[in-house]
Amino acid sequence: MMAAKQWARIKGSGVHGLRRGAWYVVVGRGRSGMLVVNVSTRNVPVRREQVDVRDDQPVSWSVVQWDGAEPGAKRISESGFDLTYVVCPSCRGRTRLGNGQPAGLTCPECAGEFAIDWSARC
Repeated sequence: MMAAKQWARIKGSGVHGLRRGAWYVVVGRGRSGMLVVNVSTRNVPVRREQVDVRDDQPVSWSVVQWDGAEPGAKRISESGFDLTYVVCPSCRGRTRLGNGQPAGLTCPECAGEFAIDWSARC
């Protein structure tokens, strides 16, 4: 059992099927460097090297930046998103950025207001 709650964010695409930029609660540690994250009441194992981990609950938008040649980039574009977008730290909703690099945004899904973390794009 883990002592304190931790959060993990997927760094890139992979077989795990999790959305880049979204933070998930870490619910366990498996063998061979695996972490188990909770995704909508389902536990999903991911490799430790595939995630960023933090000890405090995220409070800023994650900036997701795709390279057009990456697998999955076409799917993102077909979903109506630009190759750079943000993910809400509260509800995991994705939002377009528009022009420029705003300091913060209000989430259209949960109405939370959060700063944007431009320093750690994923």
